[in-house]
Amino acid sequence: MSAKKRQLEAKLSPKQRQAALLLVEREFTPNDQRKTLDDIATEVGLSVRGLYKWRNENADFIEYTNLIADEFLSANRAEVYGQLMKLISGSQPSVKAIDLFMRRFGLLTEKQVVETREVGNGTTPDAIAKEIEELDELLAEDTTKK
Repeated sequence: MSAKKRQLEAKLSPKQRQAALLLVEREFTPNDQRKTLDDIATEVGLSVRGLYKWRNENADFIEYTNLIADEFLSANRAEVYGQLMKLISGSQPSVKAIDLFMRRFGLLTEKQVVETREVGNGTTPDAIAKEIEELDELLAEDTTKK
C-alpha cells in the first residue's frame, strides 16, 4: 500500500473508506447491475445528503476515491493493452490505436516548429525621427495656410 493511501485512510473514517470503495465499484459495474447512491448511503449508514457532501466537498474523500479508482484501472491494464492490440491487428487496423501505441512507448512525438519574424519594415530610429520631422513640417505648413 502506498504512503499516500495510508495517509488518506488515516484521515477518513471506516464508513468513508467503505463508501469510497462502494462508489468506485459502482462505476465499474454494468448500469443494469449498479447500486444506487441511495443503496450505498443506506449500506454505509448515512443519508444521501451526507454521501453527497463527502463526494463533492470533502477533498480527502475525493482524493481517496480517485486513488482507489486508479488502482482498479491499473489492475486491468493487461486487458486494455489486449484490446488495443486487437484494434491494431484487426482486418482494418485503427490508425488512432496505432498512434496511441506509438505514443505510449515513446516511439512517436509531436514536433512543433516556432517561427519568429521581426515586426516592422526594418526602419532605423534615425529614419523614423527624420520622418517625424517631415510630418511636423507638413503640419506646420498646413496650419500657416489657414
